[in-house]
Amino acid sequence: MNAEDVIECRVLTGFHCLPFAQYTTPHTNRRCEHEAGMTMIGASIGGRPVGLAVFSCQNDSEKASLESIFVHPDARRRGVGRGLLQAVDSTLVERGVAGVTGTWYHDARSAAMVECLLADFGWSDPVPSSTVHRGGRRLLDHVVGNSRVTRLPAGFVFDSWADLSSDEIVQVLDLREVHEMGVGLHPDGETMLSVSSETTVVLRREGEIAGWMMHHELDRETLRYSSLWLRPDLAGRGLGISLAIESARRHLGLVERIPRLFFLVVEGNDAMHRFIARRLQPGIDRSSILMRSSKALIPASSDEK
Repeated sequence: MNAEDVIECRVLTGFHCLPFAQYTTPHTNRRCEHEAGMTMIGASIGGRPVGLAVFSCQNDSEKASLESIFVHPDARRRGVGRGLLQAVDSTLVERGVAGVTGTWYHDARSAAMVECLLADFGWSDPVPSSTVHRGGRRLLDHVVGNSRVTRLPAGFVFDSWADLSSDEIVQVLDLREVHEMGVGLHPDGETMLSVSSETTVVLRREGEIAGWMMHHELDRETLRYSSLWLRPDLAGRGLGISLAIESARRHLGLVERIPRLFFLVVEGNDAMHRFIARRLQPGIDRSSILMRSSKALIPASSDEK
């Protein structure tokens, strides 16, 4: 075999990551630079970078997440993708990780290739995990224009994240433990993105923080509507919808500077899916289904079967 045909896959560190950075998103590159547990595996042919796989695995975790995999079009159908997946598997097995999960958009140009590659390498059949909706001014105009002015019950007021004191930020963080809040609902669960202090809305009841609509800054022009949380005893009073509408109203005031947004709804949240279809669909620019697949790396012990 010619040396120029040999595929080399290796874990990347330091400046060795730079030639491969083009093969994933800026956000993933930032995570690799600053977030513990992110690992890049680069593929080269004849010393030329041709592909990249990135996975995330926290210390002592039994599961890893395949964050991205990409092969340069000129190097496809040469076994680069299989080489990257093999390197991911062997690296994770060496670290004692029992399984790996990956997600991708159903309408991505590479979706069919990714599905075939994972299937050939023993991954499970893909299933929908959530739907990502994208929009901008048209969606904000639709939400605000078709919503009545919010009249909160007595004792409730909206506040801005920017107006919270440092002590109140600590109180918000403490709520995570009190209410056993999932990471996705909590501002401290996002380590790489800044909270949008101008558009994130806090709900107070008699001065106490009782809920929020949290936005994060994905980049200078895009907000991620990350989480809508309401104290459990206040559910069913329309306060969650009021929070969402108020946050959209504030975003609309800044839409010239921040023109894009997206949000995610998990599979199984039928009430939210129905609400979007009934109330928001006319303003949404694009909706993509996030598919999920997984692979067991270490067989379960006899005691676990």
